[in-house]
This record gives sequence, structure tokens and C-alpha cells, in this order.
Amino acid sequence: MSGQVQTLTSASGLLSLLDEEERELQYYGLTQLEAVADVFWTEISDSITKIEVLYEDESFEHRKLAGLVASKIYFHLGEFDDALNFALGAGDLFRLEDTSAYVQTVVNHAIDKYVELRSDEAEVDGRLEAVVERMVERCFEAKDYGQVVGISIEARRLDILERALASGDTKSLLAYVQRDCIDLIGSVKVQRQVQELVVKVLMQLEEPDYEAICAGLSKLGSAETTAGILRHLASGDEAKVLSAYQIAFDLNGSASQEFTKGVAAALEGGEGGGAGVHQGGSASLELTKALGRICAILGGGETLRLHLEFLFRNNRTDMRILNHTCKLLDSRHSLAHSAVSLANAFMHAGTTVDSFLRDNLEWLSRASNWSKFTATAALGVIHRGHVRHGFRLLQPYLPEGASVSPYSEGGALFALGLIHAGHGTDRVVAYLRDALVQFAGAAGEVVQHGACLGLGAAALGAGGADVAQALLGVLYADSAVAGEAAALALGLALMGSNDARALDEMLAYARETEHEKIIRALAVGVGLVAFGRKQDADALVARLLQADDALLRLGAVHALAMAYCGTGDNGAIRRLLHLAVSDVKDDVRRAAVAGLGFVLLRSPEHVPRMVELLSQSFNPHVRAGAALALGIACAGSGAAAAVAILEPLARDAVDFVVEAAVIALAFVLIQQNDAYDPKVADVRRRFAALIDAKHGEGVTKFGAAVAQGIIDAGGRNVTVALASADGQLDMAACAGMLLFTQFWYWFPLAHFLALAFKPTALIAVTRDLRLPSLDAVCVARRSLFAYPPTVEAPAAAAPAKIATAVLSTTARARRGARKGEDAMDVEPAKPVESMDVDEGSDAKALLRRGRKPAESPFAVANMTRVLPYQERFVKWPAGSRYVPVKQGAVSGVLVVRDTMPGKPEEFIATSLDDDLDDDEEAPAAGADVPPPPEPFEYPFDGDRQA
Repeated sequence: MSGQVQTLTSASGLLSLLDEEERELQYYGLTQLEAVADVFWTEISDSITKIEVLYEDESFEHRKLAGLVASKIYFHLGEFDDALNFALGAGDLFRLEDTSAYVQTVVNHAIDKYVELRSDEAEVDGRLEAVVERMVERCFEAKDYGQVVGISIEARRLDILERALASGDTKSLLAYVQRDCIDLIGSVKVQRQVQELVVKVLMQLEEPDYEAICAGLSKLGSAETTAGILRHLASGDEAKVLSAYQIAFDLNGSASQEFTKGVAAALEGGEGGGAGVHQGGSASLELTKALGRICAILGGGETLRLHLEFLFRNNRTDMRILNHTCKLLDSRHSLAHSAVSLANAFMHAGTTVDSFLRDNLEWLSRASNWSKFTATAALGVIHRGHVRHGFRLLQPYLPEGASVSPYSEGGALFALGLIHAGHGTDRVVAYLRDALVQFAGAAGEVVQHGACLGLGAAALGAGGADVAQALLGVLYADSAVAGEAAALALGLALMGSNDARALDEMLAYARETEHEKIIRALAVGVGLVAFGRKQDADALVARLLQADDALLRLGAVHALAMAYCGTGDNGAIRRLLHLAVSDVKDDVRRAAVAGLGFVLLRSPEHVPRMVELLSQSFNPHVRAGAALALGIACAGSGAAAAVAILEPLARDAVDFVVEAAVIALAFVLIQQNDAYDPKVADVRRRFAALIDAKHGEGVTKFGAAVAQGIIDAGGRNVTVALASADGQLDMAACAGMLLFTQFWYWFPLAHFLALAFKPTALIAVTRDLRLPSLDAVCVARRSLFAYPPTVEAPAAAAPAKIATAVLSTTARARRGARKGEDAMDVEPAKPVESMDVDEGSDAKALLRRGRKPAESPFAVANMTRVLPYQERFVKWPAGSRYVPVKQGAVSGVLVVRDTMPGKPEEFIATSLDDDLDDDEEAPAAGADVPPPPEPFEYPFDGDRQA
């Protein structure tokens, strides 16, 4: 009927056309079915076989159309593999430019399938590859380079990635790939290939970004190439020299100890080239001086010196909290004594202030056995980074000359390693390695225990074959005490190496020994060795999961958490969640939940939602693991969602759940104050109440005391950070956090948390590595970033007044007098609204409305605290004399350029000096060092070995 649209109510007539012998009628039927497939797909699906027969008939001219119709039907049926297969058969009839749900879904499935096949290195259908490439071309036409980058990396198409980087805004795309993509690649091999490509493109730019290049080279382990770039910059003008210094500071903070040592060795040996010209006279002298400073920075000495000065001069530890805790906890009990030792160590971490120990000698004298070990090792946390005076500080306790308690000697060796953690020199490593041989045997197992832990800390990630062999020798002696520490130290020394031979030896011995302590330590050790290895560690994980021994399955959990640390890998998360709810061993379940915090530490916003149900589990070990996961992932963030889950756990009926919850709260709320987050005051009061509870559990009090130390760590000037501000994982910090969680089994391991403490400071240095007097500006309220107020001393209670007896006749006389006063005329009080207020005063107007006046911007001086959440409010004022070489940075160690070199400079006076013993390692020229500690002997120094 002309002019009217006929509406179909059934597809049966069209389907009947497929039974005709005429090809034209079949083609017409397919054309009409394709048009109505979205409406009548349920009816058409009953005859899908007919359509497939036409598609498979190679003599049928329009078989592609049959494939398209079949693809749409299978899409509606939810069979996406079949839908994709027939869409590929449809060829150019499958239009990528269509924005329908059908096309978008099939294309996404095609990309996923292509990525899966490329990842498995399997053969890829040419038709599938053609569809993906057509999709990529459409993205290029739309200039959607971000999507191209994502597809090319996942599909391992480096040719497409290189083209995308060259087609768009190369610098921003390179920054995106380095910051958000590379570390999330599941394969270490592909990750390296992408990193090599990024470095290649960076070096081809007209103005190479040497900072980004060196960051990439550090991941590749290309020490000599990095040395060549630094040598080239050091031989250039002042801007390039300052850039070299800043790169050296950044590498010291993010690269491994092994890499920075390699770069310094290449510079000192004249390797790497890069200068390209022959220089002599004063130019050569300046180059030599610049290279010397770069080597000193790479060695870590300059950064440690600056951090020590910052922490010492800004120490805001509230001693009333620590002293009150010490009085409330019964120091005769080892648990309580260790709690106070740890709290003191964390509160004064890196400050070099050991006044609490000096002022509480009676308390200290009550330490016995392993409490002595913990108390002595605390010196390593307090003086961490004080490498110039490490031996002098610990001389009274080291096992030399007159022998003291073996627990003090072992603790001193552990402390020596903590002082040099991540910066162990050959002298320190050799000294600790020799101690392993000197104290071999059952009589020296306590000293060996401390020496192993110290050696692992000092040689973290840089242990050679000699260190590994020495530790294996202690392990094979089969001493439960020394062997446990040797297993942990082996993991620290070989961290991230995925050394197959070492792993085989560790696992073989784990199956041979009967000591549970050693097996558990080996489980942690293999996890450390697998750090950052991602898919390369899957075989190890599968091998451990098949073990009947629960302690080896615990090793699988640690290997998963460390191998995929910070990646947010969905596969790792699924496996950890499966173990958390299915394993029969509580230790495995607790560690699996806590491992989620490591895997998701770069995306902490997802953790509260993921562990919310786990935090309500009937199993207290799962609840404790959920608390630790929140603390690890959300450390320093002040995340309200995390606090909302942790607060009920801090009131749990099970003591160790409360312990984990309060420690996690300290992690989350570290460096927060009441003005920024009102919850902080309640949490601090909660810590104090748990310690003050007369009938409270010892484990709960231990957790609260440690939490007090963490929330005020480093004199309230450090945060807990497992990754740098630009997202780079910190190997030492991750190791320290994992070992800290093992305090569940062994309290002294809690000291390793010091490796995760990061000073939050603005530290600006000039070309001479001196501290200029300068100010940045913070455009927010000062109270938001102020230190928490100190605890006020309780006021002396006034004597209670005794009620005076009053006669009945006197009382009647007084009531009559008051009635007479009420009858007198009294002038009414002046209402607040009618008081004189200067309407031009903004502050008074705000007060009249019940609001506080806004505070004006304030200056942020050099060498002062800048909190992570404060950074976005800190600006460099226009016209400032000193300008940072690293643009946009407002915290950390920053090299600044003097824009007014002709004017006199004003520098900050420091409390450091250069007075060294001959036995100490010589510092770089002109470097300041913290003063050595005053002579001090523990009250148990006179103890002798039996």
C-alpha cells in the first residue's frame, strides 16, 4: 500500500525464503533478516543452522552476508566467541564505524582475543589482525593516541606504539607510558622492550629529557649508559651540571643500590664517555669536582646528610606520650618492654635523639634476653642514615674486645645494618659477613641472628655470590635461631633477582629442615627474591601452592604479593582472594588478605571496597588481614573509607584484630592533624585508652604502643610510603613493610618498618650542595598542616572544699534577702546583635556569622616539613631568586639555580660538623655530618656471656 509502512510481526516469512533454491530469493531473505535481526533474534535463532549452512557454502556469492546475520544472532545470544568468528567471516560488511552496541561489543571482544593470543605467543588469525588494525587506523584518524598506546602495549605491537608516540604529543604520551603503563605490564620481557623503546624515542627528541631517560635506564639496569649521560651533563654549562645533580638525587631515591653503585663506579673509572671534547685546565678541574659530587650523591651520603639535618632540627616528638606509656606498661614483661622499645625507635627514627634511653636507665635495665636484642637494635632505627658514625655509635655493644651480653651484641649488629640499610659499603658488608664466620656454632647463634639481619639490610638488593654463600652456610647449620635470620637475609640480599639457583636451594632446604621458624622465614625470603617479577614468578607460585605444608603455601602468598606489588593485576588479586577464603590454614588466609594491600598500593581507593566484606568475616585472622591490607595500601592517605572500616575493628572482641586495626589506623593517619581530619584526635585517644585499660590484653596494649610510635614517627616528620611521588616502587620500603608484618611471629622484625619511612620536607640545595635561605608560599590555612598539639600535663587536683553547716534561721534570712533583690529594677543585658562591629572588617563579619576568618598565605622555608597533601597548595613565588631545576617540584631534595649570582647569598646554619675519626669513612669534600653521639652505656653492658 503506497505511502504506508508495513510493520512485520514475525520473521517466519523471511526465514522461509532461505529454503528456496533461487539464490536471489535467499539473498533477499538474508538482507531483510539482517535489517530485523535486533528485533526478531529470538525467532531467527531457532533457524540459525540454515544461516550457517549458507555461510559455509563457498559457492554462495553472498556468504559474507550470512556470516553477518549469524554474528548478530550469536551476539544477542551472548555467545561472543561465535559472534566474533562470524563477524570476521563477514569481512567488509562488518562496519567498524557503526556505533551500535553490537559492533562495539564485538570489536572489544576482538581486541581482547587478539591481546590474549599475542600474550600467549599463539598463532593469530589474519582476519582478526585485520580487524584490530582497522580499528587502530580509525583511532589514528580520530587522533585518539591514548587508546592506541593502550592497545599496542597490551597486544605487544611495538611498531604501532612507536608510530603512536611519533604521531601525537610525544612528550605527554611518553610521560603517560612511563608513569601509568610500563609498571602495569604483566610480562617482565615485554616491560623491558617497551622501556627500551621509550628510551630510544626520548633520546631522539630535539631537546632530550635526560631526567626521564635516566629514570628509564635505571629500570633497564644500564649503568654505563647512564654514567655517559651524567658525564655529558657535568661537562656542560651550569644548567646542565645542576640537572645532573638533580638526576643523581632522583636516582638515589628510586633506583636500586646495585644500579647506583654501578653508575658511580663507571663515572669514577672514566667509563661511559659522552663528553665528546678534550678539556683541560680549570674546565677539567670543574668537571672532576662535578663528577665527585655526583658520585657522592649516588652513594646516598648527601641525601642521608640532608635528611638527618632535617629530622634533627625539626624533631617534634612529644615525650609526654612516650613517658606516660612507659609508666603504664609493666616493663618486667618482655612484651611490654619490646612495645616501648619499638615506640621509642619509631618516634625518634632518623632523628639521632636517644634521650629517652638516657633518661630511663632503670627501665632499660629491666631488659632481658631478646628484650635486650630489641632495645639495642632500636639504636639502628633512631640513628638510621648516620653512616659516618655508625661504628663509633655502636662500638660499646659490638662483639669486639670485652664481651658483653650476646643479645646486646646481636642487636648491635642488627642496628649496624639498619643504619646502613640500602647504603651498605663494602666495609660494612664485609664486617657483617665476617661476623657470621666468627660466631659460628650454637654458642654464637644469637650474635649470628643479628649479623644476618644486619647483613640483609646493608646488602639489600645488591648481595653478590659471596654474601649469598655466607648466608647459605649459616642456613645449612640448621640452627633455628640463626637459620631463621639467614633465610630472611638471603631474601633481602637477592631481592628482585628471581635467582633460580638460590630459589631451588631455599625450597629444597625448606623441605628438609624440621624447624618451623626456618621454613616460615624461607617463605618470606622466596617472596622477596620474586619481587617485581610478575609473570616470571607464576611458576614459583604454582609450585608452592601444590605443597601440603601450609608454610610453603604461605611462601606462595608472599611471592604473589611481592611479584605483583603495585601492579593491581586482576589475576593476582583473584588468586589472593581465593586463598583468603579457601585455605585451611589461618596464617595463609591472613597473609593473603594482607597481600592485597601490596598488590593495590598504587590504587588505594579500591582497597576499602574490596576488603569491606572480609573485615566482617567470622574468622578473626581474615579480619586482621583486612586491617593490615588497608594500612599498607592507604598509608599516609588519611582515607576516610579506610578509617570507617578500621574503627569498628579497633573495638573488636579479639585482641590481635584490635592490634592490627590500631597499627593500620596509625599507618593511614600518619602526619594528619585535627584541623585536617577530626578523626585523628579520637584515634589518638583510643590508643591511650587501650594502653591505660587496667584489664586490657597484652597484645592489644602492644599494638597501641607501636601505633603511637608510628603515627608520630620520625619526630612527626616522616610518612610511610612504598612508592615515590611519581609512582616508582621503593624496593627497600616494600621489603621493610613485608618484614614488619612478620612481627606477628618475631617482634624484632618490626624494626624493618624504618625502611618505609620517608621524610616529608622541602630541602633545597645549591650547586655547592649548601642550604640557601629561601621561601616558597603555601596558599592554604596554616592550621591544616600544623604539627599536632602536645599533650598537656595533667593539672594538680585542687583540694575539695568541705561544706559549711548552715543554721535553718540563717537560710531563711538569706532567702528573704534574695527576694528583695529580685524586686529591684535591673538593666537588661546588651544583646550580642547590638554590639558595635566594624562592618568593614572581614574577620569580625566572619566571627559574627560563627565562622573563622580565612588565614592568609604563609611562607614555607627551606628545610621545613611539607606534607604530601600540602604540596598542591605550595607555589614558588614569581621573581624568586632560587628556581628549582625540576619544574613543578615542591618537596624532596631539590637542586636550585641562582638567578642573581652577583648578590651575596645567605645560607642556613646547620648543626652538623665534619669531625670524624680516622676509622670512619671519609665523606665527600665539604660535606657536613651529624655530630657523633655522646658516650653512653646501657645498664646491661656489664653482662657477660655464660
